[in-house]
Amino acid sequence: MKRLAIIAVLAAFCVGAQAQEKLYEVKSGKITMEMDMMGQTMVQEIYFDDYGAKQATVMNMQGQKTRQITQDGSNIMIDDAAKTATKMPAMGMMGGGEQRINFSNLDEKTIKKNKIQEAGEETVAGKTCKVYKYKVMMMGQAVSATACVYKGIVLKSSTSTDFGEMGQKATKIEENITVDPSMFTIPEGVKVQEMDMSMFGGGF
Repeated sequence: MKRLAIIAVLAAFCVGAQAQEKLYEVKSGKITMEMDMMGQTMVQEIYFDDYGAKQATVMNMQGQKTRQITQDGSNIMIDDAAKTATKMPAMGMMGGGEQRINFSNLDEKTIKKNKIQEAGEETVAGKTCKVYKYKVMMMGQAVSATACVYKGIVLKSSTSTDFGEMGQKATKIEENITVDPSMFTIPEGVKVQEMDMSMFGGGF
């Protein structure tokens, strides 16, 4: 169970989260991702609307299906089948929290802070992406990361941490589709509980 919890928390660094600014050049969509974390392969479905201001990630970890959104500065993992939800601090690498990089609107401050460099192009899920190499803070440490970006959307990323290699890659992207607004909300009547972060020794 602890290993599964660690994977869930690390996944929070890579999945999408809500933001208050326009992040993408596409209004809405669905991205099917495969993620390799700590030797575990996880399939994600990332839904977004309002140019990325609203995002939800549906994950399947060892047969347990959860949906993650960000609300009031926290990541919330929702099990719609069990009608439960768990809240943890908002964190992010390409996804949520203060580490989120808006690749659609890179300014000099962000480029300098994260040491962002363009590194050519790569085709991912049939889309031509710009490749960026940069530094990002994870768990108090600066780590190297690479992202393949299409219209502001990270379709492939990789990073190396003390917990091992983490990477994700899109296998399919659907643009400008209709997304049910309930995807981005907590169902009525579901009680949200705080995740016990002490199992991580305060490292998060």
